[in-house]
Amino acid sequence: MEREAIERLEAKSPEGAIIEQIAQDFNLAPFMAKTQFEQMRRYFERYLGLERDVGEMTFLAVSAEAPPGRPVTECQQVPVNLTLDSPDDLQAMRDGVGALRRSKIQRVTREAQEQGALLTQEDLARLLCASRSTIKRDIAYLRGEGVDVPTRGQMKDIGRGVSHKTRIVEDWLAGYTFSEIKKRRWHTLGSIERYCMSFQRVARLHAHHLSANEIRVSTGMSERLIQEYLDLYKRADPDSSRLKQLLSQPDTETEEPAEAKRGTWLR
Repeated sequence: MEREAIERLEAKSPEGAIIEQIAQDFNLAPFMAKTQFEQMRRYFERYLGLERDVGEMTFLAVSAEAPPGRPVTECQQVPVNLTLDSPDDLQAMRDGVGALRRSKIQRVTREAQEQGALLTQEDLARLLCASRSTIKRDIAYLRGEGVDVPTRGQMKDIGRGVSHKTRIVEDWLAGYTFSEIKKRRWHTLGSIERYCMSFQRVARLHAHHLSANEIRVSTGMSERLIQEYLDLYKRADPDSSRLKQLLSQPDTETEEPAEAKRGTWLR
């Protein structure tokens, strides 16, 4: 798609409209307005627990607990919120419709898995308005690039995969730059930075001898993601310059003590 068309879409996004309004109301440069917007969004996510965001839809998918071999029509269905439209997609769109579709496949399959469900290839074809053969080719392409796509067929054969967030942090620890990870994983630079910061928080709290449950209460992250980050931290080379860099960066949320309902630990 032409760059001008993509820029017009970006300008029409809800996020873009809010950022523009913040810049006008407070006389801020665009990048400062975007920083303010991202901070406020994190506050909303943390304190208000918004159930569904712009671009999301609720979809009934097969429960991850449903045994293999059973017809989908006989399996328990669970509602999941899937992000069908995201700012990340505008980045992928620059490389064509196929890249856009693969970006969506990565995201919605992970979102479903994290909510206790597994999408099928037929689900993806329906959600993305594509043929099953196209979806199958896209999944094969992604797996050829080393990206796990947790569909029902795959997960019932090889078991649970690793979240895209952990994959991104793992890439960074392996030496990839944020720009390179952006091209590999179809995520914005802001998302990549947030995942690395989340990993930093888990690693620091672990270094303060907090249990996984205490880290969960302190950060609000899922037990599964925390365990993935802890496993990654334990696998990482302690002499890694990237790991040392991440852990040496200041983070006020893990430097100041905070009281909790049960026990005291560093946030």
